[in-house]
Amino acid sequence: MKLLKLFVLATLFAGTAMAQGKMLSGITWNIGMPVGRLGNFMDKTSFGGFGFETHSFLSDEFSVGGSISWNYWSEMTGEVIQLKQGALSGTQIRYVNSIPILLNATYYLGGRRDELRPFIGLNAGAYYVLQRLDMGVYSLDNDHWHFGLAPEAGVLIETSGDTYITAAGRYNYGFASGETVSGEKNTIAYWGINIGLVYTPSWL
Repeated sequence: MKLLKLFVLATLFAGTAMAQGKMLSGITWNIGMPVGRLGNFMDKTSFGGFGFETHSFLSDEFSVGGSISWNYWSEMTGEVIQLKQGALSGTQIRYVNSIPILLNATYYLGGRRDELRPFIGLNAGAYYVLQRLDMGVYSLDNDHWHFGLAPEAGVLIETSGDTYITAAGRYNYGFASGETVSGEKNTIAYWGINIGLVYTPSWL
């Protein structure tokens, strides 16, 4: 139910952004590659993520805005995992959901009408992370909110007068909040590749 509410909010957020002037808004396909403690728990790349984002231009080179996105990982493994109660071995299914809700500030290189515009940005906000481990009839799960940062770099490529392809690399890091299912300090980190389409009303 929490996930459903967040996605409803995302849809309303994106729709409101598209209705404004001097905005850059759209949807992205998000690939996530876990590292750190998340990588120890889940080493598969996620290809099932997506996001909504919007940017309001304060000048030709600078924008502020927000985004909400989702990455999902699922993996079956027989790898031994160390828990507080002892080691667990056997076939397990591990899941992680990460939903960042972020504010962003972005600087664009080049001119307003350039067909290709590199950019760098910084995102900051809240990460809602749900972690779960299933083994037979037993399940362990937890969910936490993390404060996090996500620096990024990417490029906008014009496809028409008001539509662009966007491609960006982003490092997502959520600071410690609670414990993982195995009882470790609970930080989250993953590399993201976000590819999508964004629309602007003849502003860039």
